[in-house]
Amino acid sequence: MTLGAAALGWTAVFGVLSVGAFNLPEGAVAGVALALGAIGGAVLAARAAMQLLSWPPARLCFFRDRLLVIEGRHEMRAVWTAVGAVTLSEPDSWPQVRVTDRLTIQLRNEPALVLRPAAFGLEPAACRDLIVRLRDEPKLRARLPEFDSVRDLAISPVVAGELIEPRL
Repeated sequence: MTLGAAALGWTAVFGVLSVGAFNLPEGAVAGVALALGAIGGAVLAARAAMQLLSWPPARLCFFRDRLLVIEGRHEMRAVWTAVGAVTLSEPDSWPQVRVTDRLTIQLRNEPALVLRPAAFGLEPAACRDLIVRLRDEPKLRARLPEFDSVRDLAISPVVAGELIEPRL
């Protein structure tokens, strides 16, 4: 986003300078060079915009002790020891089980966590398999980073439905 904003700024600056150069007598050479700079800035801004549009709308984070899902400004956490069944079927659809593109993570003593792996750029079956494997293999989870260890030691207020940023 910063690169796109900078490219738009340089496009505007080079565009104004190229118009000024074309208005000067014998300024056509400088005007062409500045216009090429403006075109390069516009191309760079368009490239940054395309990358921003292809950015996944949500984040799925794996830590040693928990799974973190961030969708927009909504943050959901699931401690690995509380994760139960992980399915691609609709909740409470037994005995007519229907496979969907939604991943349902059943949690002990908490409501189920439902997400669409495609929003994270993942295939539903592969995402389910990864979560089940991380849930069942503590040695594999040990290779993951720790979750906000400094923040966990500090007392922080509970904020429901908002993105909680670590305070370092």
